[in-house]
Amino acid sequence: MSIKYSEVGFRAFYHNFIAVPMKDSLKSVLQDFSGADKANYILTYGYIDHTVGLTLEVLAAAFRDDKGFSFEVGNKEISSKIRIGNVMDDECFYFDDEDGSLYKRYADKVDMLKSYSEGDEVEESRNMNFLDGSRSPEYPDDVLVYLLKDGNKPEGCWVRIEGLAEHEIIGTLLNEPDQNFDYHEGEKIAFYAQQTEDKEILLCSNMNPSKKITAEDLEDGKMLEAAIHTFNEERTEDHLLDIMEILRDSYVWIPCNAVISDVDQARLLAMLEEKEDGIIGEEFVTHGETRLIPDILQNGDNFFFPVFSNEEAMGEYGKSFSKVQKHFLEALALAKNNEKDLAGIVINAFSEPYVLEKEIWDLVEKMKS
Repeated sequence: MSIKYSEVGFRAFYHNFIAVPMKDSLKSVLQDFSGADKANYILTYGYIDHTVGLTLEVLAAAFRDDKGFSFEVGNKEISSKIRIGNVMDDECFYFDDEDGSLYKRYADKVDMLKSYSEGDEVEESRNMNFLDGSRSPEYPDDVLVYLLKDGNKPEGCWVRIEGLAEHEIIGTLLNEPDQNFDYHEGEKIAFYAQQTEDKEILLCSNMNPSKKITAEDLEDGKMLEAAIHTFNEERTEDHLLDIMEILRDSYVWIPCNAVISDVDQARLLAMLEEKEDGIIGEEFVTHGETRLIPDILQNGDNFFFPVFSNEEAMGEYGKSFSKVQKHFLEALALAKNNEKDLAGIVINAFSEPYVLEKEIWDLVEKMKS
């Protein structure tokens, strides 16, 4: 089946076998392959390089005549690539490979392309058809996002998709805005889809700063709890931003396991042996260093770093731990440096919880106070 990239878009080429016509500008990419001298097509396999866009990996020289296509053996030692911009308007041929014969023949080369995977969330974003009107033709992971801030004109900037939040998409700004939005090239932003009166889908990022929140407002953790309750009742972008802005300036409680030195452990065991009636009520002063290690919660295969708006929110769970209060950004740093691959930070896990997913941690740090 013949197709043109400029007409069908990236999905027909992505993870598919495609024959592109040989032309002078492409001869060099096939020069180390068997049958290059007689080829009039090039067999390729389409994949997305997150940085340089839709790319075709050269698999073999191809020859087309009135009987159809024939393909030469590949070259496992050479990786040769065609960026999609070189063939966007060329008539190419798509092969569905229902029997898997092409994959079996060139599996070594195709399997190597798995190293370009950007994870499940970026992969999921490539299936979001509503983003297509904003995508760069050659770079499917790059979308045009309009930055919105009071006092500024809406400004379109290119953003590379990096992950998904519950109601937003996370991406990296690829160019420096002309106006002052307090965000710069290379920094992560959150954006969302909005439909205009004409049914057009635009991608927007709200960059308005929040109202000033004082330390007194946050002292007892009730404002954070109220924001989480509001978000759970109505999961909107504005309510999500409220949580993130409150977290940015909050102090939270962290349950920790106390780990004492070997010397102190030996002293404690000696006390237990000496006191036949137990040591409840006895005073024990450590001489060595005592380390406080944050507890980690597990839900299925996922691990979460628990923090609490106040000590009361820990409930019965908190009675088993030492507790420390830290600024949320300090807690965030502890979560980032934890030895486990955390899925997120869970706030008030045993009352009305909210999970700050790992993909948006950087956004909390970036938000202006």
